Amino acid sequence: MFKMVPNEQLRQERQRRGWSRQYVAEQIGLADPKTIGRWERGVAFPSSYFLQKLCTLFGMLAQDLGLFPAEHVNETQSVALPRVYHRTSITVSTYPLYDPAIPQMLVDTNGLIGRDELLEKLKHCLCAVKRLNASALNGLPGVGKTALARELINDNEIRQHFCDGILWVSLGQQPNLSCLLGRWASLLGIPATEMALLDGEEDRARAIHDVIGTRQMLLVIDDAWKIDEALTFKVGGPNCAYLLTTRIPSVALHFANGKAISVRELDDDESLDLLAQFVPDIVTNEYDAAQALVQSVGGLPLALTLMGTYLQSRAYGGQPRRLHAALERLRCAEERLQVTMQQAPLDHLTSSSMHNTLSLQDVIEASVLPLDEAAQRVLSMLSTFPAKPQSFSEEAALAVSDAPVELLDELIDAGLLESAGPERYTLHQTIVDYAARILYHQRGITDLLEEEVCKAG
Repeated sequence: MFKMVPNEQLRQERQRRGWSRQYVAEQIGLADPKTIGRWERGVAFPSSYFLQKLCTLFGMLAQDLGLFPAEHVNETQSVALPRVYHRTSITVSTYPLYDPAIPQMLVDTNGLIGRDELLEKLKHCLCAVKRLNASALNGLPGVGKTALARELINDNEIRQHFCDGILWVSLGQQPNLSCLLGRWASLLGIPATEMALLDGEEDRARAIHDVIGTRQMLLVIDDAWKIDEALTFKVGGPNCAYLLTTRIPSVALHFANGKAISVRELDDDESLDLLAQFVPDIVTNEYDAAQALVQSVGGLPLALTLMGTYLQSRAYGGQPRRLHAALERLRCAEERLQVTMQQAPLDHLTSSSMHNTLSLQDVIEASVLPLDEAAQRVLSMLSTFPAKPQSFSEEAALAVSDAPVELLDELIDAGLLESAGPERYTLHQTIVDYAARILYHQRGITDLLEEEVCKAG
């Protein structure tokens, strides 16, 4: 028998977190909260089952909770503990933790146009009382997935529900998983020296999971390209929820199952409203030109934002001729692809573009360049078809591209080609423009074929 002495460590750790004995008992499945008091007074000792529960709840070793007397520790007599890191001291804040990596919008607008219904749907899904709640947003490059996630996490209802805070990670195509896990660990109070002692990403993820414990947090995983990388950050406890953004449909489906949501483009009226946020008089004074412009980019929010900031810079001086010249320039697809705007290092409309300038061409190119040459060639050939909302048959696609059907699947999986029903497909106007004006030029397609593409467009 070991000597019964008051367990000040357990009591202090509980009180430091602001937890009542009733709360601790509920979290570990203990029927009588008075038992917690007996453990703290040292008149009773938890079984190995509840010892594991306590270690997981507090994110600490049994020794650090005063629940594993040294005289009872040896090679053959030990309690099976959850696999946690060796800690020295961790300060667990009682205040909500909001990740400083949460991106700011590059432009100041009055909320997101045309997204109210989708935002309400997301709030309902994420705030549902379900274990391991996960939602995912997928859609075209530039459709506004990251902007949606940012808008959502600044919503008062979301912040009230996830009362312990929000963590954010932007992955991109080549993420440093260990470094990103280490950043979350640091925010949660795990010293870098202790994380460095852990072997591999799985142990680091487990350490973060243990520290999060029962906190009610939202974990946002932005711009995921591979499912295994996304799952690395599924480290929350039972009261956490996840929001994933990705341009890869299969990643969204795998991560969230039935809660994968495809983000649509804006309709004509919504697109005009967005454009008017940058140049208020354009819809009134240049309605035909403005409508042609929004249709030329198929309601893609990023394209509209890029064009809006460009037009705003030309209209600022109050000279109509400058605005007319800018509108004329944007009638050309290649100009629309290449129009740029500056962005600060931490303020990204899309996490796939980590440069000081942002263009539609850069964002689409991030999805195209990883494809092999055969798939890129098929994409360029498919641009001879009219763009969305028009569609084309699988038979016609194979005849034009002279390629196996598996390459169509590859373009679908890359989030570039969209399904329009059984054996039918469609391409967004911006993807058509990229394929026709950039890929054709790079691969030296004949002038005659370029003329045919212009007629089709």
